[in-house]
Amino acid sequence: MGSQALPPGPMQTLIFLDLEATGLPFSQPKITELCLLAVHRCALESPPSPQGPPPTVPPPPRVVDKLSLCVAPGKACSPAASEITGLSTAALAAHGRQSFDAGLVNLLQAFLQRQPQPWCLVAHNGDRYDFPLLQAELAVLGLASALDGTFCVDSIAALKALEQAGSPPKQGPRRSYSLGSIYTRLYGQAPPDSHTAEGDVLALLSICQWRPRALLHWVDAHARPFSTVKPMYGVTASTGTNSGPSAATATALLARARDTGPNPGRSKRPKVLPPTKGPAASLPERLLAPLGLLTLLTVAVATLYALSLATPEQ
Repeated sequence: MGSQALPPGPMQTLIFLDLEATGLPFSQPKITELCLLAVHRCALESPPSPQGPPPTVPPPPRVVDKLSLCVAPGKACSPAASEITGLSTAALAAHGRQSFDAGLVNLLQAFLQRQPQPWCLVAHNGDRYDFPLLQAELAVLGLASALDGTFCVDSIAALKALEQAGSPPKQGPRRSYSLGSIYTRLYGQAPPDSHTAEGDVLALLSICQWRPRALLHWVDAHARPFSTVKPMYGVTASTGTNSGPSAATATALLARARDTGPNPGRSKRPKVLPPTKGPAASLPERLLAPLGLLTLLTVAVATLYALSLATPEQ
């Protein structure tokens, strides 16, 4: 879908991303829900006018593309993750949700291809969680290059830079840059629908509408290729970059093991033995020699008898 080169110009589409998963990075989590919200640059450059007295949460742009999916993770959700997200492996299976597979990757690619390029994924804490986890899921399928050509930024770094540029550092407790803390700090209320992929994406969009032009300028300067993101954990699936033998190699090794087992050199096919000679010869072969000798003796006796009849008496 593209190269790892720097973006050819300003980002035309920001794709706000959030993932929910089975647990924290050390547990090698799997995705349980994802949401992508694509917004064109012009929607942020010309934001809608907020209604009511400030601080008011700005309404989202009217023109957006959204993709939201629940995913069967194929492993158990941690109790803490289920409590936070409201999702469990059993519930996802009961609703017939499908796994993160090649079909889902094709869907992601199709969603991206509908957006004006260049495009940039924006995720809160994306550098430490969302981007590495997404890369790990792609790598497990052997599709690590599926999102090449996509760029990405972590909104924590962006919003921290914007806040620090807007006001000098204050003495006191260190500011929190969690999604809920920033939202509450800007708009005086907690974000709705926290810890659902769609709810967190909408909250992130609202935060990024705080100073949209400054945000766009920061994104243009700091976006990096998604292909530079390292997977959260190593790949062990047969379709990934594992060090085990391929299916063809395993088959060959199994066949070799059969031929070099307890009876080395033994072949599956029975050996074709040459005709046996000597004492072990077949019955017709054993009878052939005496019969031939008997025939010769019979001929000799008959010849002598005939000669005796032809000899005159003295």
